[in-house]
Amino acid sequence: MKLHLPRSTFGLAALASLTLCIATILLGGIVYFVSHEALEQQLDHRIAAETSSLKTVAEQDGIPALRTAIARREDGHNTNGLGYMLFAGSGTKVAGKFDAALPRPGWHELLPFHDARERANIAQALATPLRDGYVLVVAADRTPIDEIDRSILMIFAAAFGAMLLIGATCAWGLGFVVRRRLGRIHATAEAIIDGDLSRRVDRDEVPNEFDKLAETLNRMLDRIGSLLENLQQVTTDIAHDLRTPLARQQQILEAALDADLDADACRDAIRRAADSSEEILNIFTAMLRISEVETYQVREGFRPVDLSEVAERVADAFRASAEATGHEIALDIEGEAIVEGDRHLLAQMCANLVENTLRHTPAGTRIAIGVQRRADAVRLVVADTGPGIPPAERARVLQRFVRLERSRSTPGHGLGLSLAAAIARAHFATMELSDAGPGLRIVIRFGG
Repeated sequence: MKLHLPRSTFGLAALASLTLCIATILLGGIVYFVSHEALEQQLDHRIAAETSSLKTVAEQDGIPALRTAIARREDGHNTNGLGYMLFAGSGTKVAGKFDAALPRPGWHELLPFHDARERANIAQALATPLRDGYVLVVAADRTPIDEIDRSILMIFAAAFGAMLLIGATCAWGLGFVVRRRLGRIHATAEAIIDGDLSRRVDRDEVPNEFDKLAETLNRMLDRIGSLLENLQQVTTDIAHDLRTPLARQQQILEAALDADLDADACRDAIRRAADSSEEILNIFTAMLRISEVETYQVREGFRPVDLSEVAERVADAFRASAEATGHEIALDIEGEAIVEGDRHLLAQMCANLVENTLRHTPAGTRIAIGVQRRADAVRLVVADTGPGIPPAERARVLQRFVRLERSRSTPGHGLGLSLAAAIARAHFATMELSDAGPGLRIVIRFGG
């Protein structure tokens, strides 16, 4: 049969309290046993020492001297708390006030005797044979030991009861506190399920585990809220950006159907419709690429990559097209710069930044691609001398489908910087847009 441990907070706290109580019982049993044995051994030593002393008297001075020594001890000259009996060979007690039957020789842990004040009682005794058939009995009342045993048992019983009460109270209190704090999280989750996406877990602003959990959950909810808002915005932007090429494609096809076109005109209409389809496919391809990067599964294939080599190859690839549009590409590399990442994604990120600059800056613009090494970071810098981006728009242009007004006349759909930012986040890097004076400087910082 499988043992099922409690899983509720109260059950776990109660189990811990019960375990502590059992440990207390075991400790109490050990203390009781050790104390009891120590007291009995001490009593045995006293009895044995007294017996040895009286036996020496009997052997040296005879039985009369022994009887005198017993009488002297019982008269109060020796306050050792022991009792004495001397039996003759016939079994008749000839000395001693201790009242018990003649025991057999040896140790007796539980010897019944009669006490005039306490009636029947139990003693610990040693019966020692002497010459001429005499038997000396030295006994000690076990009442003090029994009282100490009872005191120890009462103390541990009280301690066990107190620990049981305290444990139950603490278990209830802990369960109440945990249920109350988890109730806040539950209420927040229920509110979010019911549609209140702005709801957050209440915090006490006190450094403890629950407050840290609430902070983490709130950050997670903020992230989810941001993703939902981004999803809504992306959905709206996709519908808006696809409407133009789809409408253009529909007009081309409808015009071709309505008109009596020759073979060349038909081919031209089909070609223009195909161009619109390609534009739509390019939008979806970019969107899928961004979504793939934002899942961060690409991190599984990260390897050491020389960012300087990547930047150099991108610069070489765009140098011819830059010269054709009247742009200038300059390369500033400070030697080898190794980062953990995906070579193809890093190349695409760098290419997107350069292509975005070529597309949105006028002829004569200088584009500088640099890789800088610092003690704790590697930086990829793409700067230009173009018109730049206003500070208020720099965070917005990193969103999908966002284009500035002056860029409406140029090809594109506002996904280049979004993809570059997604690749940077996947590589644990930060992307910062700043003023190049004049122009725009984009800095992607790896590490640090």
